[in-house]
Amino acid sequence: MTQPTDTTRVWLDLMRAGDQQARTRLIEHACDRLRLITRKMLRDFPKVHRWEETDDVFTEAVSRLHQCLETVQPESPRHFYNLAATHVRRVLIGMTRRYYGPLDLGANHDTNAVKDRLADGQGEPSNLTEWTEFHEQVESLPDQEREVFNLLWYEGLSQEEAAVVLGISERTLRRRWQDARVRLCQARMGEGLP
Repeated sequence: MTQPTDTTRVWLDLMRAGDQQARTRLIEHACDRLRLITRKMLRDFPKVHRWEETDDVFTEAVSRLHQCLETVQPESPRHFYNLAATHVRRVLIGMTRRYYGPLDLGANHDTNAVKDRLADGQGEPSNLTEWTEFHEQVESLPDQEREVFNLLWYEGLSQEEAAVVLGISERTLRRRWQDARVRLCQARMGEGLP
Protein backbone atom coordinates (compact mmCIF):
# COMPACT_ATOMS: atom_id res chain seq x y z
CA MET A 1 0.00 0.00 0.00
CA THR A 2 1.34 3.45 -0.92
CA GLN A 3 2.04 5.70 2.07
CA PRO A 4 0.84 9.33 1.92
CA THR A 5 4.46 10.44 2.25
CA ASP A 6 5.45 8.37 -0.82
CA THR A 7 2.74 10.04 -2.89
CA THR A 8 3.74 13.45 -1.55
CA ARG A 9 7.37 12.79 -2.48
CA VAL A 10 6.40 11.85 -6.05
CA TRP A 11 4.31 15.03 -6.47
CA LEU A 12 7.10 17.16 -5.01
CA ASP A 13 9.61 15.66 -7.45
CA LEU A 14 7.25 16.25 -10.38
CA MET A 15 6.52 19.80 -9.21
CA ARG A 16 10.24 20.61 -9.00
CA ALA A 17 10.55 19.25 -12.54
CA GLY A 18 7.98 21.87 -13.64
CA ASP A 19 4.83 19.74 -13.83
CA GLN A 20 2.00 22.17 -12.90
CA GLN A 21 -0.51 19.33 -12.57
CA ALA A 22 1.68 17.81 -9.84
CA ARG A 23 1.44 21.04 -7.84
CA THR A 24 -2.35 20.94 -8.15
CA ARG A 25 -2.39 17.33 -6.96
CA LEU A 26 -0.08 18.15 -4.10
CA ILE A 27 -2.43 20.91 -2.97
CA GLU A 28 -5.45 18.60 -3.38
CA HIS A 29 -3.62 16.09 -1.20
CA ALA A 30 -3.16 18.78 1.46
CA CYS A 31 -6.77 19.94 1.13
CA ASP A 32 -8.28 16.92 2.84
CA ARG A 33 -6.04 17.41 5.84
CA LEU A 34 -6.47 21.19 5.89
CA ARG A 35 -10.26 20.80 5.85
CA LEU A 36 -10.15 18.33 8.76
CA ILE A 37 -7.89 20.64 10.75
CA THR A 38 -10.17 23.61 10.09
CA ARG A 39 -13.26 21.70 11.24
CA LYS A 40 -11.41 20.54 14.34
CA MET A 41 -10.39 24.08 15.24
CA LEU A 42 -13.74 25.74 14.66
CA ARG A 43 -16.22 23.13 15.89
CA ASP A 44 -16.49 24.63 19.35
CA PHE A 45 -16.75 28.28 18.30
CA PRO A 46 -20.27 29.17 17.18
CA LYS A 47 -19.50 32.91 17.50
CA VAL A 48 -16.77 32.58 14.87
CA HIS A 49 -19.23 31.00 12.45
CA ARG A 50 -21.14 34.27 12.38
CA TRP A 51 -18.26 35.71 10.36
CA GLU A 52 -16.41 32.74 8.90
CA GLU A 53 -17.51 29.35 7.74
CA THR A 54 -15.17 26.36 7.84
CA ASP A 55 -14.83 26.50 4.06
CA ASP A 56 -13.86 30.19 4.19
CA VAL A 57 -11.00 29.51 6.60
CA PHE A 58 -10.04 26.42 4.61
CA THR A 59 -10.01 28.42 1.35
CA GLU A 60 -7.77 31.09 2.86
CA ALA A 61 -5.28 28.45 4.10
CA VAL A 62 -5.23 26.71 0.71
CA SER A 63 -4.81 30.03 -1.08
CA ARG A 64 -1.83 30.92 1.10
CA LEU A 65 -0.29 27.49 0.56
CA HIS A 66 -0.82 27.75 -3.21
CA GLN A 67 0.82 31.20 -3.33
CA CYS A 68 3.72 29.98 -1.25
CA LEU A 69 4.30 26.99 -3.57
CA GLU A 70 4.73 29.40 -6.48
CA THR A 71 7.99 30.62 -4.95
CA VAL A 72 9.00 27.91 -2.48
CA GLN A 73 9.64 24.38 -3.67
CA PRO A 74 9.79 22.04 -0.68
CA GLU A 75 12.60 19.51 -0.97
CA SER A 76 10.81 16.75 0.93
CA PRO A 77 7.46 15.76 2.42
CA ARG A 78 8.89 16.94 5.74
CA HIS A 79 9.28 20.49 4.45
CA PHE A 80 5.91 20.42 2.69
CA TYR A 81 4.03 19.28 5.80
CA ASN A 82 5.72 21.94 7.92
CA LEU A 83 4.79 24.56 5.34
CA ALA A 84 1.14 23.44 5.25
CA ALA A 85 0.84 23.36 9.05
CA THR A 86 2.40 26.81 9.35
CA HIS A 87 -0.20 28.26 6.97
CA VAL A 88 -3.11 26.69 8.86
CA ARG A 89 -1.79 28.10 12.11
CA ARG A 90 -1.27 31.57 10.66
CA VAL A 91 -4.76 31.69 9.14
CA LEU A 92 -6.29 30.81 12.50
CA ILE A 93 -4.19 33.40 14.34
CA GLY A 94 -4.99 36.02 11.69
CA MET A 95 -8.70 35.24 11.84
CA THR A 96 -8.74 35.79 15.59
CA ARG A 97 -6.92 39.09 15.33
CA ARG A 98 -9.14 40.22 12.47
CA TYR A 99 -12.33 39.80 14.48
CA TYR A 100 -11.20 40.25 18.06
CA GLY A 101 -8.20 42.58 17.77
CA PRO A 102 -5.01 42.01 19.74
CA LEU A 103 -5.32 39.45 22.47
CA ASP A 104 -5.59 40.74 26.01
CA LEU A 105 -4.35 37.96 28.21
CA GLY A 106 -4.33 40.09 31.33
CA ALA A 107 -7.23 40.00 33.78
CA ASN A 108 -9.55 38.18 31.35
CA HIS A 109 -7.19 35.22 30.95
CA ASP A 110 -8.17 32.70 33.60
CA THR A 111 -5.07 30.56 34.16
CA ASN A 112 -6.79 28.74 37.03
CA ALA A 113 -9.61 27.65 34.71
CA VAL A 114 -7.00 26.25 32.30
CA LYS A 115 -5.29 24.40 35.17
CA ASP A 116 -8.64 22.97 36.33
CA ARG A 117 -9.47 21.69 32.84
CA LEU A 118 -6.00 20.15 32.47
CA ALA A 119 -6.36 18.46 35.87
CA ASP A 120 -9.75 17.08 34.79
CA GLY A 121 -8.22 15.69 31.60
CA GLN A 122 -9.89 18.33 29.41
CA GLY A 123 -6.73 19.69 27.82
CA GLU A 124 -8.22 21.46 24.80
CA PRO A 125 -8.58 25.24 24.76
CA SER A 126 -12.10 26.39 25.55
CA ASN A 127 -12.34 29.67 23.67
CA LEU A 128 -10.93 31.47 20.67
CA THR A 129 -8.41 33.43 22.73
CA GLU A 130 -7.00 30.22 24.17
CA TRP A 131 -6.92 28.57 20.72
CA THR A 132 -5.01 31.53 19.30
CA GLU A 133 -2.61 31.49 22.21
CA PHE A 134 -2.19 27.73 21.67
CA HIS A 135 -1.27 28.19 17.97
CA GLU A 136 1.20 30.93 18.89
CA GLN A 137 2.76 28.65 21.50
CA VAL A 138 3.14 25.93 18.87
CA GLU A 139 5.03 28.48 16.73
CA SER A 140 7.38 29.00 19.71
CA LEU A 141 8.29 25.32 20.18
CA PRO A 142 11.86 24.28 19.36
CA ASP A 143 12.18 23.29 15.69
CA GLN A 144 12.32 19.52 16.20
CA GLU A 145 9.32 19.47 18.51
CA ARG A 146 7.34 21.84 16.28
CA GLU A 147 7.97 19.58 13.28
CA VAL A 148 6.66 16.55 15.15
CA PHE A 149 3.67 18.51 16.43
CA ASN A 150 2.90 19.78 12.91
CA LEU A 151 2.93 16.28 11.45
CA LEU A 152 0.93 14.55 14.18
CA TRP A 153 -1.52 17.23 15.25
CA TYR A 154 -2.04 19.51 12.26
CA GLU A 155 -1.38 17.05 9.44
CA GLY A 156 -2.86 13.99 11.11
CA LEU A 157 -0.04 11.60 10.20
CA SER A 158 0.43 8.46 12.23
CA GLN A 159 3.54 8.24 14.38
CA GLU A 160 4.97 5.70 11.97
CA GLU A 161 4.38 7.99 8.95
CA ALA A 162 5.80 11.01 10.78
CA ALA A 163 8.95 9.11 11.76
CA VAL A 164 9.49 8.18 8.09
CA VAL A 165 8.94 11.79 6.97
CA LEU A 166 11.47 13.07 9.53
CA GLY A 167 13.92 10.22 9.01
CA ILE A 168 14.02 9.35 12.71
CA SER A 169 13.06 6.33 14.81
CA GLU A 170 9.55 6.05 16.21
CA ARG A 171 11.06 6.11 19.70
CA THR A 172 12.73 9.48 19.00
CA LEU A 173 9.49 10.76 17.51
CA ARG A 174 7.50 9.69 20.58
CA ARG A 175 10.03 11.45 22.85
CA ARG A 176 9.79 14.69 20.83
CA TRP A 177 5.98 14.42 20.76
CA GLN A 178 5.92 14.02 24.55
CA ASP A 179 8.35 16.93 25.01
CA ALA A 180 6.19 19.17 22.79
CA ARG A 181 3.04 18.28 24.69
CA VAL A 182 4.71 18.90 28.06
CA ARG A 183 5.99 22.31 26.89
CA LEU A 184 2.55 23.29 25.58
CA CYS A 185 0.85 22.12 28.76
CA GLN A 186 3.30 24.12 30.86
CA ALA A 187 2.75 27.18 28.67
CA ARG A 188 -1.04 26.82 28.96
CA MET A 189 -0.70 26.66 32.74
CA GLY A 190 1.07 30.00 32.67
CA GLU A 191 4.57 28.66 33.17
CA GLY A 192 5.85 29.75 29.75
CA LEU A 193 7.78 27.58 27.35
CA PRO A 194 10.91 26.14 29.02
